[in-house]
Amino acid sequence: MLLELRHSFPVSPKRAFEELFGEDYEEAVSKVSRLQRQVLEDRSEPGHRTRRIHVVPDRTLPAAVARVIGQDRFSYEIEEHHDLEALRMDFEVTPDRHADKVLIGGSWALSEAPGGCERLVRIEITVRVPLVGGKIEQQIGADLAASYEDAALFAQRWLQERG
Repeated sequence: MLLELRHSFPVSPKRAFEELFGEDYEEAVSKVSRLQRQVLEDRSEPGHRTRRIHVVPDRTLPAAVARVIGQDRFSYEIEEHHDLEALRMDFEVTPDRHADKVLIGGSWALSEAPGGCERLVRIEITVRVPLVGGKIEQQIGADLAASYEDAALFAQRWLQERG
C-alpha cells in the first residue's frame, strides 16, 4: 500500500526542514502526537544526518490487528537518513515484533510552493500475513495518516508562531 500525504507550511523549505527536525519542535510534537520517542543514535556528516529513534505510540491498535501482530501498540524503530542539501529525509521502520512481516519505508521532502513550502510524504506499507495483510496495511496507513495530519496542523501553528 502506498500512502502519499501533502502539507503546506508558511515558511521556506530550508527553514521548515531546520525547524521540523529541531530538538524543541520534536519534543513538543511528541507530546501532542501521543508518541513516546527515544533517540538511539544521532550523527552528522557534512550534508547528511542519520538518526535512529525508538517510538511507542500511546494509542492502542484495534483488537483484531493487535491479535495478528502480537502487540496492542505498533512500537517500532525508525532509521532516518537526512539529505540536508536536498531537504529530504528517507526512512525505514522496523517494528519491535514481526519485522519480517511488516515492512514500512518512505520519504519526506520539502519544495517551494506559493506562500512557503510543501511537504510530500510517501510511505510504502507491506504486511505479509495471509488473508488479513491488506486490512492491517489499511489500519496502519490510516493511523499513520491521522498522526501526520495532526502533526502537520501542529507544525503549521509552530512555524507561524516563530515567524
